[in-house]
Order: sequence, then C-alpha cells, then structure tokens
Amino acid sequence: MIVAIHQPQYLPWVPYCAKAAACDVFVYLDTVQFQKNGVQNRNQIKTPQGALWLTVPVNARLDLSIREIRIDNQHWQQKHLRSIQQNYARAPFLGLFSAGLAPILERPWEHLVELNIATTEWLFACLGVSCRRVRASELKAVGAREDLVINICRELGADVYLSGQGAKAYQVEADFRAQGIELRYQQHRGVAYPQCHPQAGFIADLSALDLVLNTGADAAEIMLGGEAVGGVQSRPAGGEGGSL
Repeated sequence: MIVAIHQPQYLPWVPYCAKAAACDVFVYLDTVQFQKNGVQNRNQIKTPQGALWLTVPVNARLDLSIREIRIDNQHWQQKHLRSIQQNYARAPFLGLFSAGLAPILERPWEHLVELNIATTEWLFACLGVSCRRVRASELKAVGAREDLVINICRELGADVYLSGQGAKAYQVEADFRAQGIELRYQQHRGVAYPQCHPQAGFIADLSALDLVLNTGADAAEIMLGGEAVGGVQSRPAGGEGGSL
C-alpha cells in the first residue's frame, strides 16, 4: 500500500494532486507548524501580465499548527472570485469554477485548514483522484520530521512511502527500510498544456485550477503525463510548502 503525506494547501499545484493520484492513502498533515510565506495560504493563477498570487490572509504565529490557523477576514473572498473570473473569462471550462469552486469560496470560513481541504477536494474530484484521504490529526502517530512520517506509515500499514523531493535533505532510506517501508520519491516533470493569455507564454507552477479550467476532462490525463522518471519540476518563491 502506498501512502503519501502533505500539508494542506490552498488550491494546490499539479504535482500535489498527482502525488495523491499515485497513492492509496493521502494524509493531510494538519498537525505540523504553519509555514509563513509558503503555499499553505496562497497559490498562483495566470494573468495577461504573468503569474498572480492569490493569498488568504491569516492570523498566524509560528508556534501554531496548520489546523489552528484562523483566517483573518472575509474580504479576500470577493477579490479571489473576481480575479479568477476575470483572468479565466475565456477559459473553455470556466463553468467548472462557477458551478463548483465559486460556491466553496463564497462560504464563511474560520479555519484555513478547512478551506484548504475543501478546495483541494474539489480539485481532486475534477482530476479523478480516488485515493482514501485522512487527516494526521485523526491518527495517533506523533514525532518530528522523518519519525512522524514513519509512524504515520506504520499506523496506516504502508509498505511504500511516496515522498516529495524536498524531504531528501533529512530522510534516511535505511530508517524506512528497517520498518519494512520502501521510500520512493515522486518524479514529476512539467507538461505544457493550452493556457489563457498566450501572449504571456506558458507558465508552470500554477495552481491546478489553471489546468482544470483550461483543459476540463483532459486535465487528469495531462497531470498523469507529468508523472515520469526524469527532470523534477521545481517551484520558486515558496517551494513545495515543506515537501514530505
């Protein structure tokens, strides 16, 4: 059984969704420290001028876990709705946003984690992601970094852990092997697809929302086309948000 673990993110990018599609159980790691200036409360869409960050304002202290983070106000909602509607006005599948994501964004949200998981679940549905999803806060596993990951995998009965590339700095393959777990790193290469605003050129590293609104039913196939051995897509300005 393959397990993947990642912090909840706001409108996550394509490799995040591809990792979930490649596992049997995906764990929303909501018990770890909130990361300032990461992608837990923001992500990018495309505009005629290039990439634009959509940021959810939060009341955050670095001693708080992700599940404790509260959204600062509700004024961001109309800004995000308007930005998406304006910049994807000519997207072939804007109707998916209007019918599905817009009502989610319009709800009153108190905690960031609930918003993040709701938007991610909508993207998963659009992309055909069918793995089981659980929250780390629902499990008994404790620890830090690699120990926490191994303990989660053991509790879920994993024999394969699908990790993000960013965790190579601290994970030791022998530690996983000693617990009967194969450590496998996700290999995702960027795949170009039709986008709005062609004058700005193709822009990678956007929210998976961009892929969904531009390609509709083809989005899942395009996403999975990036899951191959080869170059690993990198992300500037915020990285993978504490990849695990």
